[in-house]
Amino acid sequence: MHPDRNSKNIPYPAQFAILIGLAGAGMILGTILSLVVWLVMTGRSFADLPAHMLDPGNYNVIMVMQVVSTFFMFLVPPVMLAVIAYRYPRRFLGMHSAINFRQVVLVLAILLLTFPLSGALGEINQILPIPHAWTVKFKAMEQARSQQEAALIHISTFSRYLISMVIIGLLPGFFEELAFRAGLQNVLTRWFNGPVVAILITSILFSAAHFSYYGFLVRMALGVILGLIYYFSGNLWLGVLFHFLYNGLQVTALYLSTES
Repeated sequence: MHPDRNSKNIPYPAQFAILIGLAGAGMILGTILSLVVWLVMTGRSFADLPAHMLDPGNYNVIMVMQVVSTFFMFLVPPVMLAVIAYRYPRRFLGMHSAINFRQVVLVLAILLLTFPLSGALGEINQILPIPHAWTVKFKAMEQARSQQEAALIHISTFSRYLISMVIIGLLPGFFEELAFRAGLQNVLTRWFNGPVVAILITSILFSAAHFSYYGFLVRMALGVILGLIYYFSGNLWLGVLFHFLYNGLQVTALYLSTES
Protein backbone atom coordinates (compact mmCIF):
# COMPACT_ATOMS: atom_id res chain seq x y z
CA MET A 1 0.00 0.00 0.00
CA HIS A 2 2.26 2.69 -1.34
CA PRO A 3 1.58 6.08 -2.95
CA ASP A 4 0.12 5.74 -6.45
CA ARG A 5 -1.53 7.80 -9.12
CA ASN A 6 -4.76 7.69 -7.13
CA SER A 7 -3.33 10.21 -4.64
CA LYS A 8 -3.87 13.95 -5.05
CA ASN A 9 -0.41 14.40 -3.47
CA ILE A 10 -1.59 15.80 -0.16
CA PRO A 11 1.25 15.03 2.32
CA TYR A 12 0.49 12.16 4.68
CA PRO A 13 0.93 14.21 7.87
CA ALA A 14 -1.66 16.60 6.44
CA GLN A 15 -3.96 13.68 5.64
CA PHE A 16 -3.58 12.45 9.21
CA ALA A 17 -4.40 15.93 10.55
CA ILE A 18 -7.45 16.15 8.28
CA LEU A 19 -8.67 12.75 9.47
CA ILE A 20 -8.27 13.62 13.14
CA GLY A 21 -9.95 16.99 12.63
CA LEU A 22 -12.87 15.38 10.82
CA ALA A 23 -13.17 12.77 13.56
CA GLY A 24 -13.33 15.47 16.22
CA ALA A 25 -15.96 17.40 14.26
CA GLY A 26 -17.88 14.17 13.66
CA MET A 27 -17.84 13.37 17.36
CA ILE A 28 -19.28 16.78 18.23
CA LEU A 29 -21.91 16.68 15.48
CA GLY A 30 -22.85 13.07 16.22
CA THR A 31 -23.30 13.84 19.92
CA ILE A 32 -25.50 16.85 19.19
CA LEU A 33 -27.67 14.94 16.72
CA SER A 34 -28.01 11.93 19.03
CA LEU A 35 -29.27 14.28 21.75
CA VAL A 36 -31.79 15.65 19.26
CA VAL A 37 -32.90 12.06 18.60
CA TRP A 38 -33.42 11.58 22.35
CA LEU A 39 -35.49 14.75 22.56
CA VAL A 40 -37.65 13.92 19.53
CA MET A 41 -38.23 10.22 20.26
CA THR A 42 -38.82 10.47 24.03
CA GLY A 43 -40.05 14.01 24.55
CA ARG A 44 -37.76 14.19 27.57
CA SER A 45 -35.15 16.85 28.23
CA PHE A 46 -31.43 16.25 27.84
CA ALA A 47 -31.09 16.37 31.63
CA ASP A 48 -33.21 13.20 31.89
CA LEU A 49 -30.89 11.15 29.69
CA PRO A 50 -28.46 9.83 32.37
CA ALA A 51 -31.30 8.67 34.60
CA HIS A 52 -33.32 6.96 31.85
CA MET A 53 -30.79 5.66 29.33
CA LEU A 54 -30.57 2.28 31.12
CA ASP A 55 -34.33 1.79 31.00
CA PRO A 56 -35.02 -1.22 28.73
CA GLY A 57 -38.04 0.67 27.45
CA ASN A 58 -35.66 3.11 25.78
CA TYR A 59 -33.87 0.36 23.85
CA ASN A 60 -34.96 1.60 20.41
CA VAL A 61 -34.05 5.19 21.23
CA ILE A 62 -30.57 4.29 22.47
CA MET A 63 -29.94 2.12 19.41
CA VAL A 64 -30.87 4.96 17.06
CA MET A 65 -28.70 7.36 19.05
CA GLN A 66 -25.79 4.93 18.77
CA VAL A 67 -26.17 4.62 15.01
CA VAL A 68 -26.33 8.40 14.56
CA SER A 69 -23.31 9.14 16.77
CA THR A 70 -21.09 6.40 15.30
CA PHE A 71 -22.11 7.30 11.74
CA PHE A 72 -20.70 10.80 12.09
CA MET A 73 -17.76 9.78 14.26
CA PHE A 74 -16.55 6.73 12.33
CA LEU A 75 -18.02 6.70 8.82
CA VAL A 76 -18.02 10.32 7.70
CA PRO A 77 -14.34 11.22 8.48
CA PRO A 78 -12.59 8.50 6.41
CA VAL A 79 -15.04 8.91 3.54
CA MET A 80 -14.50 12.68 3.47
CA LEU A 81 -10.72 12.23 3.67
CA ALA A 82 -10.88 9.82 0.73
CA VAL A 83 -12.86 12.35 -1.30
CA ILE A 84 -10.51 15.20 -0.37
CA ALA A 85 -7.18 13.41 -0.87
CA TYR A 86 -7.76 10.73 -3.52
CA ARG A 87 -9.06 10.65 -7.08
CA TYR A 88 -10.85 7.34 -6.59
CA PRO A 89 -12.11 7.32 -2.98
CA ARG A 90 -13.52 3.78 -3.08
CA ARG A 91 -10.17 2.40 -4.21
CA PHE A 92 -8.34 4.19 -1.41
CA LEU A 93 -10.78 2.82 1.17
CA GLY A 94 -10.62 -0.72 -0.24
CA MET A 95 -14.29 -0.76 -1.19
CA HIS A 96 -13.77 -1.33 -4.92
CA SER A 97 -13.25 -5.11 -4.95
CA ALA A 98 -15.62 -8.01 -4.34
CA ILE A 99 -14.71 -10.96 -2.16
CA ASN A 100 -14.56 -14.59 -3.28
CA PHE A 101 -15.41 -17.91 -1.65
CA ARG A 102 -11.79 -18.78 -0.81
CA GLN A 103 -11.35 -15.49 1.03
CA VAL A 104 -14.55 -16.07 3.01
CA VAL A 105 -13.37 -19.53 4.06
CA LEU A 106 -10.02 -18.09 5.15
CA VAL A 107 -11.73 -15.38 7.20
CA LEU A 108 -13.92 -18.02 8.89
CA ALA A 109 -10.85 -20.10 9.72
CA ILE A 110 -9.06 -17.09 11.23
CA LEU A 111 -12.21 -16.22 13.19
CA LEU A 112 -12.36 -19.67 14.74
CA LEU A 113 -8.72 -19.38 15.82
CA THR A 114 -9.36 -16.05 17.55
CA PHE A 115 -11.65 -17.52 20.21
CA PRO A 116 -9.01 -19.54 22.09
CA LEU A 117 -6.61 -16.63 21.61
CA SER A 118 -9.18 -14.22 23.05
CA GLY A 119 -9.75 -16.48 26.04
CA ALA A 120 -6.02 -16.69 26.78
CA LEU A 121 -5.47 -12.96 26.42
CA GLY A 122 -8.49 -12.25 28.62
CA GLU A 123 -6.96 -14.38 31.37
CA ILE A 124 -3.61 -12.61 31.00
CA ASN A 125 -5.35 -9.24 31.23
CA GLN A 126 -6.94 -10.34 34.50
CA ILE A 127 -3.67 -11.34 36.19
CA LEU A 128 -1.42 -8.50 35.02
CA PRO A 129 -0.15 -6.67 38.13
CA ILE A 130 -1.45 -3.12 38.39
CA PRO A 131 -1.80 -0.70 41.34
CA HIS A 132 -4.71 -1.45 43.67
CA ALA A 133 -6.32 1.93 43.01
CA TRP A 134 -6.34 1.16 39.29
CA THR A 135 -7.88 -2.25 39.96
CA VAL A 136 -10.73 -0.69 41.93
CA LYS A 137 -11.35 1.92 39.23
CA PHE A 138 -11.20 -0.51 36.31
CA LYS A 139 -13.49 -3.03 38.02
CA ALA A 140 -16.01 -0.28 38.76
CA MET A 141 -15.91 0.71 35.08
CA GLU A 142 -16.42 -2.90 34.01
CA GLN A 143 -19.34 -3.29 36.41
CA ALA A 144 -21.00 -0.13 35.10
CA ARG A 145 -20.43 -1.33 31.54
CA SER A 146 -21.96 -4.73 32.35
CA GLN A 147 -24.99 -3.11 33.94
CA GLN A 148 -25.49 -0.91 30.91
CA GLU A 149 -25.23 -3.84 28.53
CA ALA A 150 -27.56 -5.98 30.64
CA ALA A 151 -30.16 -3.22 30.69
CA LEU A 152 -30.01 -2.38 27.01
CA ILE A 153 -28.98 -5.58 25.28
CA HIS A 154 -31.85 -7.70 26.56
CA ILE A 155 -32.66 -9.55 23.36
CA SER A 156 -35.98 -11.13 24.35
CA THR A 157 -37.65 -11.47 20.94
CA PHE A 158 -36.56 -12.62 17.50
CA SER A 159 -37.34 -9.21 15.98
CA ARG A 160 -35.11 -7.55 18.57
CA TYR A 161 -32.44 -10.15 17.80
CA LEU A 162 -32.52 -9.16 14.11
CA ILE A 163 -32.37 -5.47 15.00
CA SER A 164 -29.46 -6.14 17.35
CA MET A 165 -27.61 -8.10 14.67
CA VAL A 166 -27.76 -5.03 12.45
CA ILE A 167 -27.14 -2.29 15.03
CA ILE A 168 -24.72 -4.15 17.33
CA GLY A 169 -23.24 -6.60 14.84
CA LEU A 170 -23.16 -5.22 11.31
CA LEU A 171 -23.07 -1.42 11.61
CA PRO A 172 -20.28 -1.19 14.23
CA GLY A 173 -18.26 -3.65 12.16
CA PHE A 174 -18.67 -1.53 9.04
CA PHE A 175 -18.21 1.84 10.76
CA GLU A 176 -15.18 0.78 12.82
CA GLU A 177 -13.42 -0.91 9.90
CA LEU A 178 -13.87 2.25 7.86
CA ALA A 179 -12.54 4.45 10.64
CA PHE A 180 -9.66 2.37 11.93
CA ARG A 181 -8.48 0.24 9.03
CA ALA A 182 -9.55 2.10 5.84
CA GLY A 183 -8.94 5.47 7.46
CA LEU A 184 -6.33 5.60 10.22
CA GLN A 185 -4.27 2.50 9.39
CA ASN A 186 -4.38 3.30 5.70
CA VAL A 187 -2.93 6.77 6.17
CA LEU A 188 -0.34 5.65 8.72
CA THR A 189 0.81 2.78 6.49
CA ARG A 190 1.50 5.22 3.69
CA TRP A 191 3.08 7.75 6.03
CA PHE A 192 5.48 5.24 7.65
CA ASN A 193 5.95 3.33 4.38
CA GLY A 194 5.02 0.02 5.98
CA PRO A 195 2.33 -1.74 8.02
CA VAL A 196 4.01 -2.61 11.33
CA VAL A 197 3.83 0.73 13.15
CA ALA A 198 0.51 1.57 11.48
CA ILE A 199 -1.18 -1.65 12.58
CA LEU A 200 0.24 -1.41 16.10
CA ILE A 201 -0.87 2.20 16.66
CA THR A 202 -4.28 1.57 15.10
CA SER A 203 -4.84 -1.58 17.17
CA ILE A 204 -3.98 0.22 20.42
CA LEU A 205 -6.35 3.08 19.61
CA PHE A 206 -9.03 0.64 18.44
CA SER A 207 -8.91 -1.17 21.77
CA ALA A 208 -8.69 2.02 23.83
CA ALA A 209 -11.80 3.38 22.09
CA HIS A 210 -13.87 0.62 23.75
CA PHE A 211 -12.97 1.87 27.26
CA SER A 212 -12.45 -1.59 28.77
CA TYR A 213 -9.20 -2.37 30.55
CA TYR A 214 -9.98 -6.07 31.08
CA GLY A 215 -10.77 -6.45 27.40
CA PHE A 216 -7.84 -4.37 26.21
CA LEU A 217 -5.49 -7.17 25.12
CA VAL A 218 -8.31 -9.08 23.42
CA ARG A 219 -9.44 -6.10 21.38
CA MET A 220 -5.88 -5.09 20.59
CA ALA A 221 -5.21 -8.59 19.22
CA LEU A 222 -8.42 -8.39 17.18
CA GLY A 223 -7.20 -5.04 15.88
CA VAL A 224 -3.92 -6.62 14.76
CA ILE A 225 -5.77 -9.47 13.02
CA LEU A 226 -8.14 -7.07 11.29
CA GLY A 227 -5.22 -4.84 10.37
CA LEU A 228 -3.36 -7.73 8.76
CA ILE A 229 -6.45 -8.81 6.86
CA TYR A 230 -6.89 -5.30 5.51
CA TYR A 231 -3.22 -4.78 4.67
CA PHE A 232 -2.69 -8.04 2.80
CA SER A 233 -6.04 -8.07 1.00
CA GLY A 234 -6.54 -4.33 0.44
CA ASN A 235 -10.23 -5.18 0.76
CA LEU A 236 -12.38 -3.50 3.40
CA TRP A 237 -15.20 -6.02 3.04
CA LEU A 238 -13.18 -8.94 4.43
CA GLY A 239 -12.56 -7.05 7.68
CA VAL A 240 -16.21 -6.02 7.83
CA LEU A 241 -17.22 -9.67 7.41
CA PHE A 242 -14.85 -10.79 10.17
CA HIS A 243 -15.97 -7.99 12.49
CA PHE A 244 -19.67 -8.65 11.83
CA LEU A 245 -19.33 -12.39 12.48
CA TYR A 246 -17.37 -11.77 15.69
CA ASN A 247 -19.98 -9.31 16.98
CA GLY A 248 -22.87 -11.36 15.63
CA LEU A 249 -21.80 -14.51 17.44
CA GLN A 250 -21.87 -12.60 20.73
CA VAL A 251 -25.32 -11.19 19.95
CA THR A 252 -26.53 -14.69 19.06
CA ALA A 253 -25.15 -16.07 22.32
CA LEU A 254 -27.03 -13.38 24.27
CA TYR A 255 -30.23 -14.17 22.39
CA LEU A 256 -29.92 -17.93 22.99
CA SER A 257 -29.15 -17.40 26.68
CA THR A 258 -32.30 -15.30 26.97
CA GLU A 259 -34.39 -17.92 25.20
CA SER A 260 -33.12 -20.81 27.33
